[in-house]
Amino acid sequence: MRGRGWMRVDADATGRWSTASLRRRFISPELISGSVLVCVVIAVADEGGGILDVFAITLLSVLVFWATEVFAYTVAAQRKRPDAETVRVAASVRGALVESEGLLLAGVLPLVFLLLGLFGVHEGEVAYWTALWVEVGLLAVVGWIAFGGTGVTWYWRVCGALATAALGLLAVLLKILVH
Repeated sequence: MRGRGWMRVDADATGRWSTASLRRRFISPELISGSVLVCVVIAVADEGGGILDVFAITLLSVLVFWATEVFAYTVAAQRKRPDAETVRVAASVRGALVESEGLLLAGVLPLVFLLLGLFGVHEGEVAYWTALWVEVGLLAVVGWIAFGGTGVTWYWRVCGALATAALGLLAVLLKILVH
C-alpha cells in the first residue's frame, strides 16, 4: 500500500504493469480461444511439409478466424439495436476490432518462433515445437494473471495457470495422437 494521509492506494492496482492492469488490458475470451486455436493449428499442421507450410497455415488461420470474429461481432452488435434505430456499421466494426484483438495477439509469439525457423535461426522442428510450447506457456501466463489480485493465494493462481495451460496441452496431446 502506498498513499498520503487518509488516502491509501493499492500499488498493485495502479502500476502500469500491475496484475490488475494486465488483466483488464489483455485477458479476454478471444485471447484464450485464439491461443487454443493456434495450438491446435500448429499441432495438426504437418511439419514434414516444412516450416514455411506451418507458418503459412498458422498465419492464414489466425487471419481467417480474426476476420470471422470481426464479422461476427459486427453482425451480433445489431441484435441490441431496435428496428427504428439506424444501423451504424462503422461503430460496430470499430467495436469488433477492439473486442477481437486478443485473437490476433494470440498468434504473435508462435509466429515469431516459426519465422525464426523459417530464416534458419532454429531448425524447423525446433521452431515448430517451440512455437507450440510457447503458446502453452502463454496460456499459463494468462491463467496466472487472470487469477491474481489481492487476497488470492499463490496456489489458486497456480491452479488457474495450470487449468488454462491444460487447454494448450490438449492440443499437444492431439499432436501426439494425430501424428
